[in-house]
Amino acid sequence: MAEEVVIRKIGCHAGEPGCGLRCGLLAYVDKRTGKLLRVVGNPEHPISRGYVCSERVSHMIDFIYHPEQLKHPLKRVGERGSGEWQRVSWEQALDEISLKIKYLIKEYGPECIAIVEGTYRTDLYWARSSFLFAIGNPGNVSSPGTSCSMNATALQHCIFGARTDADILNAKCIVNDGRDFPNSGPLQWHKLMERKRRGDDFILIVIDPCRTIPAKNADYWIQLRPGTDAAIFLAWLNVIIRENLYDRKFVERWSNGPLLLRIDRDWWLTEQDIVKGGRSDRYVAWDKRKRCPIIWDPVRQQFYSLNGEPIPDDEVKVELEGYFEIEGIDGVPMKCKTAFTALKERVMEYPPEKMAEVAWVQKKLLEETARVYATTKPACIQRALPTDQLGRAASSIEVARAMLKILTGNIDVVGGDLLNQPGPIIDGKMFIRDSLLDYQDHVTPEVKKKMLGADMFPLMAWPMFDLIKPHFKRVWKINPCASSHMLGVPWPVLARAILTGKPYPIKCLIVWTGNPAAWAPNTKLVYETLCSPNLELTVVIDRWMTPTGALADYVLPAVTKSLERPYVSTHEDLSPNVVVWERAIEPLGERRDEYWIFRELAKRLLPEEKWREVFPWETLEEFYNWRLSSIGLTLDKAKDLYTISTWTQKSYEQINPETNRPRGFATPTGRAEIWVTIFRQLGRSPLPYYVEPYESPVSQPELAEEYPLILGTGRRFRPQFHSELRQWGMGLREQHPEPLVEIHPKTAKELGICEGDWVWIETKRGKIMMKAKITSDIHPKCINAEASWWYPELPGDKYWWYGNFISNANVLVPDDLETLDPYTGSWQARALLCKVYKVRGFTPFMQSP
Repeated sequence: MAEEVVIRKIGCHAGEPGCGLRCGLLAYVDKRTGKLLRVVGNPEHPISRGYVCSERVSHMIDFIYHPEQLKHPLKRVGERGSGEWQRVSWEQALDEISLKIKYLIKEYGPECIAIVEGTYRTDLYWARSSFLFAIGNPGNVSSPGTSCSMNATALQHCIFGARTDADILNAKCIVNDGRDFPNSGPLQWHKLMERKRRGDDFILIVIDPCRTIPAKNADYWIQLRPGTDAAIFLAWLNVIIRENLYDRKFVERWSNGPLLLRIDRDWWLTEQDIVKGGRSDRYVAWDKRKRCPIIWDPVRQQFYSLNGEPIPDDEVKVELEGYFEIEGIDGVPMKCKTAFTALKERVMEYPPEKMAEVAWVQKKLLEETARVYATTKPACIQRALPTDQLGRAASSIEVARAMLKILTGNIDVVGGDLLNQPGPIIDGKMFIRDSLLDYQDHVTPEVKKKMLGADMFPLMAWPMFDLIKPHFKRVWKINPCASSHMLGVPWPVLARAILTGKPYPIKCLIVWTGNPAAWAPNTKLVYETLCSPNLELTVVIDRWMTPTGALADYVLPAVTKSLERPYVSTHEDLSPNVVVWERAIEPLGERRDEYWIFRELAKRLLPEEKWREVFPWETLEEFYNWRLSSIGLTLDKAKDLYTISTWTQKSYEQINPETNRPRGFATPTGRAEIWVTIFRQLGRSPLPYYVEPYESPVSQPELAEEYPLILGTGRRFRPQFHSELRQWGMGLREQHPEPLVEIHPKTAKELGICEGDWVWIETKRGKIMMKAKITSDIHPKCINAEASWWYPELPGDKYWWYGNFISNANVLVPDDLETLDPYTGSWQARALLCKVYKVRGFTPFMQSP
């Protein structure tokens, strides 16, 4: 029997029944038929070590062989949304699509094309970006990443020069800000509980409006009002600075806290202000010993005297706090203060007693948890999706959270908040990262200016990217990744461009394994957008027919990574690791991988010399072998390693061979920034602050009278993953058949609602129905509604639209531009105002066929 079966080393990830943690699996495949027989956890995998989510992995065979999986290209033959399709060949589909795109480019320019994606699905985002950049598009790509992790990632690149990830498995103090690990990171929760069972002591502080399983296991649970996380962190900053609990040595040496700001300009005092012929990219600090200004060079990571002499490190003692008067080159004195002083003054505006009232928590709890976090080393802060989805309040939370990491000195240390350094580096050679493949250096300034939304929301657009790029390259000797979702167009901006034709027409959508009908805000406007006659071509590339696909002109079948093709990923260049999986089986039907699809489109749209430059590899396997050869591996050899990593702690202390000095941080000042230079350059606050979500009981008290409850949505729930896995017949919908809304028993009693009742959830934008789940784990003033529900068993025509209006919580979510985060354009899906009431006379029709 063993001779008839081959075992392949694959992985679990979004797009399969899994989440985003990439656990290692073993696929048993029949040698004779090539059919997948079973999938189990891989006990040799260095991270997951055989762990699997049984309710998902055990259904992988039913998933891949489900009869509703798409296997052939489809072309719409009736009206858009009629549900009338014709099977066509790949050659016909690609020829017709390319012919239409050529016409649209000629009439409206290459910027008229936009690509829409879903939650992290692939290791080939560079291919999408290379395709767009090669045809002259500015990178008009929209995804849920704008309100899911990537907005925080963009901000972190400005503050730290890289993304940070919490090392929860080695921390002595873990602050979990809203992550429901058992649902969103089950492997991490499994390992964390293993630590407890081993007696490996750590303190767990959970910040969450809901009493999740982590909250039940916490040493401290802060049950805050939804959307007020910044109030918690600002109060902590207040306590930590006021009580001198910060890591002074780290803040003095590795933050820009000691550097001086000109009060008259709200900008840095630079060398050119005080030295003739000085530079604008060298900064000034105050020498405590000699009582005079000294110059900081971020490239050489060195202080200099005003006459240009380097000052030995052991002789440097800078003032961290205070006001100073320094004579300029014109002889006029300039009043200055340190960046740390600016931060201190800002956070003193947010005392614990004030913030406790804002957040509905006790002042004593805020103060005690601030002290515990600051004095327990190493400590980390686990961020999560909820704070990304707070619209105009989102960035204020991320910035305050980042300041805590800097003040406590927990950056890039085991058990702290790790910097995602580019890598891995083997024998002095770096793995070929996405940033070397994405064709970004060919995008001209004129083209970049056309990127939608860049003028309004610059922190996830070229203005931010071009500011961080030289510093990233200085430290890491490589570009940041332009194909990452750190660079993207907020969906509300894209939708309005389609509907209005402003600032220019968007005529073509390529929707790539994403379902904006389910994930995008304001579902009514999404429907109007996808049905708009302004869209002359919509192409959907997916594994399933979805509500978005139902409104397309062509639907093209894509493979599932690892099950049907290999996978070699640096997680959008945001990880120092490379994950390698082989494929389990050959692609089903006529399904194709994404590289092949974009290469075939490029062949039809670009001159041969250019498309061969962008896509020189004939097959995906050829590309992977070329890429892995950079570190002396092949796909066949690398699959046995599973994960390749060369992360080292305190990367900022590593010696740069070009300067024989430390690398520092990839920021303008070469330090972790508590006064964020790039924010100021882009017209945003360089310091943390508190702002209410656009819609909350405090910001709109009159609206709260009609809609008295606080709505949260977007939280993950198993066994489904966001809008995926709703189909009956693979064993997953059977486990969780209906959409649920959590209501506190006291609230339910007041509203006459019982367990299992169907209820209406209504905001000022519309209403949906869900089934009530009565639980005391939620605050009486709050409800939590599951997100992105649709019903594949209902008709897909534009009248039924797979029931996408019935229970999809994004019907309730605003997308008005003034509600979005001013830094990144993320929208508000949490802390909304709503009311709930019982559905009368309803007989459920959503049931297994």
